[in-house]
Amino acid sequence: MSTINERILDAQIKHSVYLERYKSGVLKKIIGQLNRTEADLIEQIAARLVKIEQRGYDLGVDTTKRLNDMLANIQERRAKVYTAFANQLFNEMVDFATYEADFQIRLAENAGIEIDLSMPSNAQLKAVVQAQPFQGRLLREWGRSLERAELQRIQDAIRIGITEGQTTDQIVRRIRGTKAAKYQDGILEIARRDAEAVVRTAVAHTQNRARMEVFNANSDIIPGVQYAAVLDSRTTEICASRDGKVYRLDNAPPIPAHFRCRSIYVPYFGTPQGNRASQFGPVPASTNYAEWLKSQPVEIQEEVLGVAKAKLFRSGKLTLEKFVDKSGHVYTLKELARREKL
Repeated sequence: MSTINERILDAQIKHSVYLERYKSGVLKKIIGQLNRTEADLIEQIAARLVKIEQRGYDLGVDTTKRLNDMLANIQERRAKVYTAFANQLFNEMVDFATYEADFQIRLAENAGIEIDLSMPSNAQLKAVVQAQPFQGRLLREWGRSLERAELQRIQDAIRIGITEGQTTDQIVRRIRGTKAAKYQDGILEIARRDAEAVVRTAVAHTQNRARMEVFNANSDIIPGVQYAAVLDSRTTEICASRDGKVYRLDNAPPIPAHFRCRSIYVPYFGTPQGNRASQFGPVPASTNYAEWLKSQPVEIQEEVLGVAKAKLFRSGKLTLEKFVDKSGHVYTLKELARREKL
């Protein structure tokens, strides 16, 4: 029969599988909002550049003024876009923080902890999103940072294009990218990748900080946490080196440890002195994601990999290289809750 710690670790890994799909769902919704504004941005840039080009790219006072006017207009519009981006992500994360905290309490109860755990207040969970920075900035500050970086790249592309005597079409292609490359070779693709990194890291930050609020509120029975990294080809050295280590609540290194970090903290019901044993039974010392997936029923393997790849995985013909959603499904918070109830 499995121990409480083993059941909790198993449930946490399964929860992480579902959260990867939730991240993809949040990403699809929020990056989609940015993508929908690109057509207006490109149209605006092209229309302004055509007028400047017709008068001649002489780099004189008049051209400089027109360029500055255009950039000021772009800045005003993009500021609204990224403010909406930050607001949407903020609201999503506030709801997610509450969900994650509640999930941790229900998980412990279902694993067999016969003690009522305390739930952090709404104000504490909102502060996770509002007042606790990740990777050096608050969530809303990340929105402004993305906006400034995108504007700088657009400004540089336009000025370089004019200096090199490029046409409006050439400058626009530099910004938007080419159809042949599915528009992934323009500077706007850099903005999308940066926004994706912020969204994924924001979810990881909210997930782990909400957990820590629960653990701190119940420090009398949860004195420590175990670091659990995803052990695959994309795991960074810092996360791999911490995997399996047990920390006191007051000295646990922050997660996310880096952008796109997928590591999590698991509650440790015992004495965190480096000993893997506790009053609730041994903590598995060598469990990684691939080993865990091998131990799961067929339906879970197919949920993660899809039917065909799950069959190859069981036969040993497919190694697990990425901790990602293989089927293309994404979850909203409601769908995540419904799936985990099942």
